[in-house]
Amino acid sequence: MKESKGRKLLQAEACGEPRDMIWSLLFTAILLSFYFIYLLLRIDPKLIYQAQEPVFFFDRYFIYEFFSYPGGINDLASGFLSQFFYYSWTGALLLVLVFAFVTWNTWLLIRSFTAIRPILYLHWIPSVILLALHSEYRFPLVLTLGLLWALLGINIYIRLARSKSILRLPLYLLLHAILYYVTAGQAFIFTLVIILYEVLHNRSIILPLLYTLFAALLPWIAASTLFIIRVRDAYTMHLTSSDMYRVTWLSWVLYAFLPLVLLLVTVEGGYIKARKNNATNLWERLACRRSVPIRLIQAVIIFSLVTISALYSYNKKEKAFFLIDHYARFEEWQKVLDIAQKGLPISNVVQCQVNRALYHAGYLCDKMFGMTQLFGGDGVFMRQSIRSPYALQHSDLFFDLGLINESEHWAHEALAANGDTAWNLQRLVQVNLLKEKRDVAAKYMGMLRKTMWHNKWVAEHQRYLSDENDFAEHPILRHLKSVMPESDFLVSPAEPELCLEELLKNTKNKMAFEYFMAYCLLEGQVGRFVKNLQRFNDYDYPKIPRHFEEAMLIYNQLAGSKGIALQGKEISEQTIRKFDDFNNIMAKYKKDKTAARKELTKYRDTYWFYGLYYYRPDE
Repeated sequence: MKESKGRKLLQAEACGEPRDMIWSLLFTAILLSFYFIYLLLRIDPKLIYQAQEPVFFFDRYFIYEFFSYPGGINDLASGFLSQFFYYSWTGALLLVLVFAFVTWNTWLLIRSFTAIRPILYLHWIPSVILLALHSEYRFPLVLTLGLLWALLGINIYIRLARSKSILRLPLYLLLHAILYYVTAGQAFIFTLVIILYEVLHNRSIILPLLYTLFAALLPWIAASTLFIIRVRDAYTMHLTSSDMYRVTWLSWVLYAFLPLVLLLVTVEGGYIKARKNNATNLWERLACRRSVPIRLIQAVIIFSLVTISALYSYNKKEKAFFLIDHYARFEEWQKVLDIAQKGLPISNVVQCQVNRALYHAGYLCDKMFGMTQLFGGDGVFMRQSIRSPYALQHSDLFFDLGLINESEHWAHEALAANGDTAWNLQRLVQVNLLKEKRDVAAKYMGMLRKTMWHNKWVAEHQRYLSDENDFAEHPILRHLKSVMPESDFLVSPAEPELCLEELLKNTKNKMAFEYFMAYCLLEGQVGRFVKNLQRFNDYDYPKIPRHFEEAMLIYNQLAGSKGIALQGKEISEQTIRKFDDFNNIMAKYKKDKTAARKELTKYRDTYWFYGLYYYRPDE
C-alpha cells in the first residue's frame, strides 16, 4: 500500500514535467511581453516619474539617512530603482522584472506546501494585481518591493525550517527582525504566512504564539528605544501607507492572496490524501495530466484576468493630466495642445498649463477660447487652494513672466513639499543664475551632479557660473534677464494677477501683456481690457489678435459712438460678419441663450460664446 502510494506521488510529480516546462516558458514569455507592451504604450512609465519625482543621490550622507529608521533600506532601494521611470522603456522593463521576481517567489512558496503540482498558473495572480496597482501613477514602488522581500523571507524560512526544526524559533526571530528593519510594517505579511504555515503544516501551537508575541512587541520596542519614530508609524508604515499614499482595497487583496493560497493548497493536499487513489478524473487532469485543452482553458482564464485588470485600472483622464504636465515640463508646447484638443481633463492645473502652451506656441490671443475655459481668471494663475500641491508648476509661470523672486519662492515651497527633486533643483539653479548668485547656483549644481540623469543639463549650465557669460548661448535665460523687473515688489498671494500690471512697465515683456489681457477677458473686465489696449502697439503684432477683435466689437456695441479703434490696425471683415451673425441668432431666439445654444455652437471658440455660457460673475 505504501509502495503504491509513493509510486502514485512520484507519478504525479513526474508526469508531464518536460511538457509543463515548455508550456510554462511559452506562457511566461507571452505574458511578460504583454506586460511590457502594456506598460510601455498604455501606462507610459515616464509619467510615473512625473507624478512621483523620486529623489536619489549618489552621496554617502544621503544614503546613510535611510539606515536610521525601519523601512529605510526599502525606501533607498525604491528611490534608486524608481529613477528608471525617467525613461519609458527602462521603467517598463523594471516593472516587468519586479513582477517576474514576485511571480517566481510565489511559485516557490506554493510548491513548498504541496507535493501535487498546483493549478498551472495560480502563481501569476499577484502579478495581475500588481499590474492594476502600478497603473495608478502615484502607487509607490516601495510597497511592491516590500512584498517581494516578505516573499523571499517566507521562502528562506520554509526551506531552512523544514530540515532544521530545532532552529525554527531563532530563524524566525532573525528573519522577522531583518525584514522589519528593511520593510517596516510589511514584515507582518511574513509573520502571518509563517504562523499559518506552522499551524497548518507543522501542527504547531506554541511557536505561532511566540511569533505573534514577538511581532507585536518588536515595533513598540523599536519606537521606544532604537528609532525616532511614532509608535503608530512603527506598526503601519509601508503596510497601510507610504508617505502621503494610502493603500487601497486592491493592496489588501494582494496581501490576502498569500494566506488564502496557503489555505487552498492545504485543503487540496488533504483532499488528495483522503481520496488516495480514487481522485476524480477532472482533478487528475488539472493536477497532473493537464491535457492541451485544460492548459488552454487555464491560460485563457489568466489572460482574461489580466485584460480585466488592465481595463479596470487604466485611467485615461489621469494619463492625459500627467502627459500635459510632462510636456509642459519639457516645453513641448504643441504636444500639450494636441492632447488638449482631444478634450481636457477638468483640472485647474491642466487649464493653466494649456494656457501657458497657447502663449508659448503663439496662439493665446487667437485660440484661447477654442479650449474650454472653465476656471475664469484662475485659468491664468492657479487657485490658491491647489498652489501648494503644485508649487513647482506655479513657480514655472512666474519664471516665464520674469518674476524670478516669486519663482524662487515657489520653488522653495516645492522643495519643502516634495524634497530635493531634480526639477526643483534645476529651477533653483536657473533663478540663482539670473539673480547672479553664482555660488548658490553652484551648490545646487553640485547636488544635481549626484543624480542619475542630469549631468548633461549641469554641464550645459556650468558655463554660466563665470562673470563674463551673459547667457548669449541660452536664448531663454537671455530673454528672461531682459524682462525681469528693475525694482522688486511684493506679489499678493490672494491676487497674483496684480503683478502683471507692474510687469507691463517693461515693454519687452510680451507675455505679461498677453496674460494681463487674457485675465481681463476671462474675468469679464472688458473696460479694463480696453483701458490697456493702447499698449498693443508696443509689441510687433502684424494684426489684431482675434479675441481682441471680439472683445472690441462687444465694447463698441455697448459704448455706441464712444467705441474704440487701434491706430494703423482694423478689425477684420470676417470677425465682423461672425459677430453680426451671432447677434442675429440671439435676436432670432429673443435673446434666450438656452434656446440659441445649439445654433451658436459654431461659435464656441469665440469670446462671445465664452461670455454667454461660461463666464460666471457670481463665482
